[in-house]
Formats: sequence, C-alpha cells, structure tokens
Amino acid sequence: MQSLPPSIPTQKPILAKRAYIGILAVLLAAINSSLGAGLIGVGLQDLRGAWGLGIDDACYIPTAFNASQMFMGPLTIVLGARFGHRKVLLHAGCIYILSSLLLPFAPRTPIVLLLLIISGLASGTFYPLCLSFITRSLPVRLLSYGAAAYGMDLLAGNHFVQSMEGFFLDHMSWHWIFWNQAICTLPMLFCVYFGIPATPKEQLLPRASYGEVLYVSAGLTMLYIALDQGERLDWFNNGLINGLIISGVLLLIVAVIRRWINPYPYLDFSYLKKRNILIIALALVGFRIILLRAGAIIPIFLETVHQYRPPEIGSMLLFSTLPYLFALPLTAWLLVRVHVRYVLFIGFTALALVCFYDAHTLSTWIGADFLVQQLIGAVAICMAVTGVFAGNIFEGRLTGAYRNRAGAYVQGVYFQAVRLFGTEISDSAFRRFVHVRQHFWQTKLVSGLGSSWQFDDRIAHLSIALAPQAAGPLQRPEIATGLIAKAVENQAFTLAIDDSFMVLSLVAIVCVVAVAVMTPIPLPHQLPGADEAPPS
Repeated sequence: MQSLPPSIPTQKPILAKRAYIGILAVLLAAINSSLGAGLIGVGLQDLRGAWGLGIDDACYIPTAFNASQMFMGPLTIVLGARFGHRKVLLHAGCIYILSSLLLPFAPRTPIVLLLLIISGLASGTFYPLCLSFITRSLPVRLLSYGAAAYGMDLLAGNHFVQSMEGFFLDHMSWHWIFWNQAICTLPMLFCVYFGIPATPKEQLLPRASYGEVLYVSAGLTMLYIALDQGERLDWFNNGLINGLIISGVLLLIVAVIRRWINPYPYLDFSYLKKRNILIIALALVGFRIILLRAGAIIPIFLETVHQYRPPEIGSMLLFSTLPYLFALPLTAWLLVRVHVRYVLFIGFTALALVCFYDAHTLSTWIGADFLVQQLIGAVAICMAVTGVFAGNIFEGRLTGAYRNRAGAYVQGVYFQAVRLFGTEISDSAFRRFVHVRQHFWQTKLVSGLGSSWQFDDRIAHLSIALAPQAAGPLQRPEIATGLIAKAVENQAFTLAIDDSFMVLSLVAIVCVVAVAVMTPIPLPHQLPGADEAPPS
C-alpha cells in the first residue's frame, strides 16, 4: 500500500498576471471540452454524409467521443498526481490537436472511431485538471472569477455550436468541425504553459496504482454508453444494453471491494459526503437538466414546427449570449460580497419563472418570441452555474479538502462525471418524455374529430380553397385532411414542448428548495488557503 508523504510543502501563491493567464486557460479548456462534443452532435448528419456512414455507424460517433471523456475522468486523478496537471494538460492538448487535424482524412469507419476515441481521451483531461488549478493555486479573491471561467462550457455547448456548425457548412467545409478544435486548443496550451505553474516534484507520487481507477473508469463508461444508446436500442429489450449495465455495475462493485481490501490513500472521497456538497451536486444535476431549455427544447421546437435551419437557430442563440459578457463577471464580483446561497436562490428562482412562462408556448411562436426569456434566462444561468461551481470550491477550501492535492483532482473528476452523466440522462429522458407526451396529446386531439361537425366544416372549406391546387374534386378532401393532420401533429408537439418546459420549472423549484436548506458558506476572504487547516 502506498503512503503519502507526511507533509506537503506549501505552494507559493502565483503572481497576479500569471493567475489571470491561468483563469484564461481554465476558460479555454472548459470551452474546448464542450465545444468538441457539441459540434460533433449538431453536425452528425453532415458528418454521416461526408463519411458515407449508415445510421447505426453514425450513432456511435458522438458516443465514442463522449464515452472516452468519461473514461479519462477518473484516470486523470492518478495521471495528475503522478506527473502534475500542467504536464498532462500540455501533452494531452498536443495529442488532441493532432487527432483533430487527422479526423477529416480518416478513410474508414474503424479509423474514424479510433481517432474520435483518442480525441475524447485527450480532451477528457481538460475539465478535471483545470479545476485543480482553481482550487489550489488561485488566491481566494480570484476564486469566484475562476469559477465563472469554469462555467463557460455551457456557453459553448448550448449557444455557439449551432451557429458555428452552420457557418462552417455554408462558408467553409465540414472539415472545420474538427479543425476548429485544433485551432482553439493552441491558445489554451499557451495559457497553460505560461499561466499554470508546474507541480513541485516533492508533491508528485513516486509511482501510481491504476487498478482501482481503471475499474471505476470502465464501469462509468459502460453505464454512459448504455444511457446514450438505450433509447435507440429499446433499452432492456436489447442484449447489448443489458450487458453494458450489468458489466458497469459489477466493475463499480469490484472497485469498491478493492478499495475496502487494499485502500489507495491518494484517492480521498470523504469530503464528497458533506451535506453542502451533496446539495450542490443535486443543484448541478438540476442545472444540467434546465440547460435543455436553450440547448434542446427551443431548437427542436423551431426546427420541427417552423423548419428552422441550424444557422437560423444559431443566430437566435448567439444573440442571447450577450448577457453572458457582463453577467458572468458581475456574478463573480457579487460572490465576493454576497453569500453563495443567495446567488443560487435568485438564479434558480428566475429560471423557474422563465420556464413557467415558456410552458405557455403557442405553435405560432417563432424565434423572436423566445428572445426576452432567453436574455433573462442567460443572466439567471450565469448566477446558477457560477454559484454552483463557486459553492463547491468554497466548501472544499472551508473543509480543508484541498490540503491534499487528491481533493482537487477528485473534485474535478466529480464535476466531469456529473456533467456528462447529467447531460446524458437529461437528454435521454427528454427524448422519451417528448415522444410519450406527443403521443398522448395527439391521441387526445384526434379522438373527437371523427364526430365533430367543425371538422367536417373545416374539410369542406379547405376543399373549396384548395380547388386551384387540386388535380380534381376527389383530391381536394385528401389534401385538406393532410393539412389538418399536419396541424394536429404540430399542436400535439407544441403541447408536449409545453409539458417539457413545465417539468424544467419544477426541477428549478426543487433546486430552490435544496438551496434553502444549505448551511451557510463563508465569503472568499473568510476562507483558509488551499494548504491551510480548516477553522475549528
């Protein structure tokens, strides 16, 4: 069994200029981590056509990338502890650039999937390791600004990808879905090199054990793949899904047994049991669900009912990012002076009200009808996401979880797992929920049409109006019936979207209640340093 050194030397605080460069590295790493997955998801149909893939093969493209990020999360703990987060980030960034440049030239499906897995493994280190820089190296007065930068991944994943993908296809080529990632990673590497200090050798592990971590990585990855492919493969009626779930659960059980028999002291999960940490985890999952509003529900509604194209949806979402430019730094400034609970309470309350208003969407609404809610929701999202990240970092400093570098690494992996699983669970549940509710409303709307004189009267009037377009009198009722069927389908889908918004409002209310029972978290200037003992 490995043992930690008896004492860990205190790391000198980094210079102010270097701290700001490090915050920029965190911002770019968070954006890159989400932007790659977002562009692949939005441009999946275009990639399928460019590579000549079938439907089944194409469905595994985003899965290969995202599942690789999930696999790399727990493994990042040991890599960071053994080699230092700066060194791992620099090497992983170079691998990510190379694989992104080569992906458009992949000749066959196996090569495509292999390069996607390599890209996912490399980018899977960005999110966890950059958080360790915030938690341990930043001075307390900059912690909230680091948390705000860390929350920028939601901007990339929910607002930029639609417009970027449309711009690449209209003005450049599909290759830029990957080449853009290579270009964006270059400034991140620059900021990591100059802004994130190297870990002192005396704080690195002389050797590392990967057994327990590999069990956890493989188990979580199998469960993630099952969630991602479950809806398409009909869940428990498919042998692959059952095998993935059973294997994933068994691997996690083996990891727990192995830790109980032969504990690995560098992996310390004890601080994750704190009350506030559990509540913040619930708030983070709820927040990822609420992000479906801008990332999925509104785009799908506009695309299905009004035939919006990705560039048109992207233009609307891009305009609604303007509040982020001032709301994120303002929220960070506010968290220096106001307790985290109040910021979270206001943010989730505003999100609940916005989603409740959207629950009254009409089938005639277009992009402009969502604009005001988008602007208000953007400010609320900034308050919620920055409050969640800052609350977790503040709580870690307060409890002394970061005195051991393991606490910082474990927290990064914890966020990575919650982010990926929260997104996947919410996406799968949303697709299923909309399908079920649309079927319910369609059945309810159609059930009374056969015996309604208004339906017959509408058919008669449409038949007269469609006389110039019809080939003969027999085709007029058929065309009129088709138009009414389409109107019923759109109305049923709109009602299903309204139900989805109402569910998001209820999720936000649950988060408000959870935040209300949090214990107070001190302001940044009242927190101890990363290497200091917590107050008694």
